[in-house]
Amino acid sequence: MKGKIAYYLKQESSKNVIWLFLDKILRLGVGLIVGVLVARYLGPELFGKWNYAIAFISLVSAIATLGLDQIVVKHLLDKNEEERLLLGTAFYLRLIGSFICTIFVVTYFYFFKNDSLLLGVAFLTVLNLWFQAFDVIDLKNQSLLQSRKTVIVKNSVFVVLSIVRLFFVYFKFSLISFVFLGLLECMLGALGLILYYGINNFTEWKFNIAYCNVLLKQAWPLILSGIVIMMYMRLDQIMIGEMIGDRGVGLYSVSTRFTELWYFIPSVFASSFFPKLVEKFNINKNNYYDVCLKLLKLLFVISFSIALFFTFSSNFIINFLYGKEYIMSVFALQISIWTGVFVFWGVAAGNMLVIENLNKHNLIKSIQGLLLNILLNLMLIPKYGINGAAIATLISQFYASYLYYFFFKKTRHIFILQTKSILFFNYVPS
Repeated sequence: MKGKIAYYLKQESSKNVIWLFLDKILRLGVGLIVGVLVARYLGPELFGKWNYAIAFISLVSAIATLGLDQIVVKHLLDKNEEERLLLGTAFYLRLIGSFICTIFVVTYFYFFKNDSLLLGVAFLTVLNLWFQAFDVIDLKNQSLLQSRKTVIVKNSVFVVLSIVRLFFVYFKFSLISFVFLGLLECMLGALGLILYYGINNFTEWKFNIAYCNVLLKQAWPLILSGIVIMMYMRLDQIMIGEMIGDRGVGLYSVSTRFTELWYFIPSVFASSFFPKLVEKFNINKNNYYDVCLKLLKLLFVISFSIALFFTFSSNFIINFLYGKEYIMSVFALQISIWTGVFVFWGVAAGNMLVIENLNKHNLIKSIQGLLLNILLNLMLIPKYGINGAAIATLISQFYASYLYYFFFKKTRHIFILQTKSILFFNYVPS
């Protein structure tokens, strides 16, 4: 019986990975082409203004998501709670978080940024969080290894609106129009998920105070660490905007776009491996560590290959796609692309911390990484501009996603597994 279950999980996991890759490859191809055309049309100034708003909202977006994703998936796998109460509680918690984010963002841009266009961009962008609350339906799909449902719904909307974006570029629509399309994509995606899940099932969702307390108790380190992670992933753009201006944000955003373009890869593998890792951890720790090592090896090979390719081809890529107006993004891309190696590891390691009930380390390492990032940005941006911000991010990610684990006994096995994944030795912690 166990053999049949293991075979089923393996088959479903493989199918899930394929669907998630199809999703990301489509978005990678279509999104890159459309994104380049939009960036060239808007120019570094307006493109930078838009990315400044996105970066700021990203700083507080963890309040909306509440770090619940993997916690909810784990509860769904354990099947200790009713689905309608668990998903309903998670959904309403995310709505509350979205409301708090909206108030905070509108207050900041209204009182501290004397720019009506920027306020409009920020308001429309933060509304996306309200509709992303419906992504709790995707958590149900993840627990069943049926991400194809989410892929079909969201990619259908994405392709249609990508075509509309091309028309907007051709007919020279305003920046606000492009921002509104992003909101419309979230709205239609949420509607599609509800229809796929079933309206009757959705209306049965209930908020349960007991589950609320359980979820928040388990998730609060992830909430705080999520805020901190977003801060040291996006704070560099905020600091560039304040110290250099919107044009600097636009140039830097192009370099980070190519770096972050590949971050879906560890998420795909991590989410697909997660149910299997939970099962292995509960049954056999040695098998669990063996699967973790295989995952880390795979992620290292992929991320290292991507970094090597962009190191030597970034000059051609930026010139060909964005033009000479964005040429200053080249060196920043050559630096920041290596951040991906540690981000890939960090995603896998973060899931290990959740499975092993070491969530507090997600928060601690994130705070330390943030403080290091802020210090380095203050030192390097005035001297090296956007290149200094890229260096600061690389160093802080190296520490938070790799070196940190060495300093604590309970997490040192993660550091060793990551190191072994480079050297390709087999290792199973005792």
